[in-house]
Amino acid sequence: KGNAAFKAGDFPTAIGHYTAAFIADPSNATYPLNRAAAYLKLGKNEDAERDCDAVLRIDSKNVKGYFRRGQARVALQKLKEAEAGECPKPTAGNSEAPKREPPQTMVAFTKIWETLETEEERWDVLRQIPATRLPVLFKASLDASILAAILHTLRAALAAAPEDAETVSVVRAYMVNLPRVPRFSSVALMMKEEREDAQAVWDMLGRSQGDGVEGEMDKRKEDGSRRAWGCR
Repeated sequence: KGNAAFKAGDFPTAIGHYTAAFIADPSNATYPLNRAAAYLKLGKNEDAERDCDAVLRIDSKNVKGYFRRGQARVALQKLKEAEAGECPKPTAGNSEAPKREPPQTMVAFTKIWETLETEEERWDVLRQIPATRLPVLFKASLDASILAAILHTLRAALAAAPEDAETVSVVRAYMVNLPRVPRFSSVALMMKEEREDAQAVWDMLGRSQGDGVEGEMDKRKEDGSRRAWGCR
C-alpha cells in the first residue's frame, strides 16, 4: 500500500503506511528507507535524515541509506556531515538497479530523464554516459532545467560517497566537460541560484593532483571549467 501511494504521488499516505509497517517490523530497513524517500519528496529533510540513520543502524552497508542521507544533508546545508558520511562500495552481493542502455541523443536522454523519480536513478543514468560525449549528446539543445537537474544529481552523488574514487572521477569529468556543450555559457547565465551547487561540487572535488605534463594540462582544463561555471 505504501509503494502504491508513493507511485501515485500521495506521499503523506505513503508515510503512514511505511510507519505502520515499521512499527510492526522494526528490524526491516526497507520501511524507514522508503519513508525517507517520501519525506524527501515533501522537503522534510530532517525527518529523512533521521530515517536514514535508522536504516544504517539496521544495515550499515545499505547504499541507498547513505545516498538518501546525503541528499537530506545537502538540502539541510550540512555539507561537512554529508562529506563525512562514508558509503561502502557496492559488492556482488548488493542489490543494484538493472543497467539501462545509455541514451545516444538528446531526445532519448530527455525521455529517460523524465521517467526517473530518484537521484539514485538519475545518477545511474549519468554515470553510464561518458562525459566526453556530452557535447555530442546535447549539441545545441541543452536547457537550464536539464543542466540544473544534472548539477543537483552530481552534488547529491558526491555528497553521498565523497571517498569513492569512481564517483569522484565521474563527477569531475562531468564538471569539466559540461562547459564544452554548445550553449552552456548562455544557459549558465540563467542559473545564478544554482551557482552555489556548482561551487559546492568543486569544493568537494578539490583541485586535481596530477603530476607531469598531463597533470598540468588537466589542471588548466579544470581551472577553465571552474571559470565557465562562475566558480573559484
